[in-house]
Amino acid sequence: MKSLPLLACALLLSACSSSSTSTPSTASAPAPAKIPITTKSPEALAHYQKGLTLLENARTAEGLEEMKQALALDPQFVSAKALHGTGVPGPEGVKEMEDALAAAASLPEAERLLIEATVAQRRGDQVKAAAALTRVTEVAPGDYQGFMLLGTELLGEQKYAEAQQALKKATELNPSNGGAQNQLGYAALRQGDTSTAISAFEQYTRIQPQEANAQDSLGEALMGAGRFKDAEAAFQKAAEMAPQFWPAQQGIAYAKFYAGDWAGGRAALMKGREIASRPVDKLTLDNDLASAQAAQKDFAGALKTLEAMEKAPGLQPDDVAFVGIVRGLTQLDAGRTREALAALDAVVAAADGGKVTPGVASAVRPQALRVRAIIESQGGDAAAAAAKTSAALDAEAMAQPNNAFVQSMMHNGRALLAMAKRDTAGALAEFGKCSAEDVICALNRLRAAEKAGDKAAAAAARELALKIYRRDPVGLIVRSRLS
Repeated sequence: MKSLPLLACALLLSACSSSSTSTPSTASAPAPAKIPITTKSPEALAHYQKGLTLLENARTAEGLEEMKQALALDPQFVSAKALHGTGVPGPEGVKEMEDALAAAASLPEAERLLIEATVAQRRGDQVKAAAALTRVTEVAPGDYQGFMLLGTELLGEQKYAEAQQALKKATELNPSNGGAQNQLGYAALRQGDTSTAISAFEQYTRIQPQEANAQDSLGEALMGAGRFKDAEAAFQKAAEMAPQFWPAQQGIAYAKFYAGDWAGGRAALMKGREIASRPVDKLTLDNDLASAQAAQKDFAGALKTLEAMEKAPGLQPDDVAFVGIVRGLTQLDAGRTREALAALDAVVAAADGGKVTPGVASAVRPQALRVRAIIESQGGDAAAAAAKTSAALDAEAMAQPNNAFVQSMMHNGRALLAMAKRDTAGALAEFGKCSAEDVICALNRLRAAEKAGDKAAAAAARELALKIYRRDPVGLIVRSRLS
């Protein structure tokens, strides 16, 4: 999506000014309503539109800078404030978004609902986010953005058919928008349909031939198909198109890792770290590095990297909340269960004690509990400990009914409890309810099947985990244990 020319902003006052009115034409039927964007500054709107396009194409740092410039021109630009807040870590970002929500009460319904959805996502409330976005598509059926954001939310909930329907509608309303086309590709990729994903991303490259993220997404689909050299070439093209686009270096790293070039992958991560401008982006690449080290059983190196991550300047507790989970997995893999449990307990304590914001707490707590359940299912007093943790995971799933990953972790917890009770059949039944994208559950299922002597179930679990090639640090470790 391109930014509106300033002249267009001056003419389309209903989309650019909070004090404007418009008179409907009676010459023909009105076009389907679109989402109004309220600001008194046409120049601020231009920055907003440019920033929105950058954000839709995963150019986060650049997009947030455009939102910052929009706010400099119009400090009361509520939609810009809400989007800018998404990139501000910790309580400060939450406050900026909630201030925007409070100021949105007088905005047109569709615009206000977009802000409500954004804040709900930050809080981890997928139910409210999906409801708000569904209503946006009803209030503004002529605007691609509502359908694109709804499709993206449904994609996160693993409701693929509904997501694809919304995303296709977005591409029909705005065929030149690459963001919706990009999400359509990921909807196919996450279902394992690499052929359809490649076709969708190739269309993305045709829609926006100068956009680095289009090549980056194509590279991810090629990698998912096991075409590592082709994937690396696409990632490299993205890097050449936008030298500061660090995800391209991350993609190169994973293509190299899967091809067996661990040294080359680590070098690409370090290059990405050099060009990443935000501390949180550097942290993402450090997490990839720690996982690569753990995958090669360099546990000392991985733990050293994780310790440095927590001490890195410019980070908030929210940013590093997940590090304890990776540390717990690493210590578990190294056979140090006591240290692993201590790391996981620290994560849960931070989530329960308000040291991180509620949205982050709802994300990291179930992950820590799931790893704890893995450890407990192997202990001497397995059943009692696993029962307590499984109940906690049940509560997390009840609180987050639309979160497919939390639901998967709940089933994983129930399966581990069944294992602790020596109920292998019950365990395999619960493992079978996990998400196909949950590689940790697939690994646990494999081990349970092997323990039960069920060769067919073990082979199915191994095949499920090994056919997934994506930018997933945990998946990298799991794959190294299965290969």
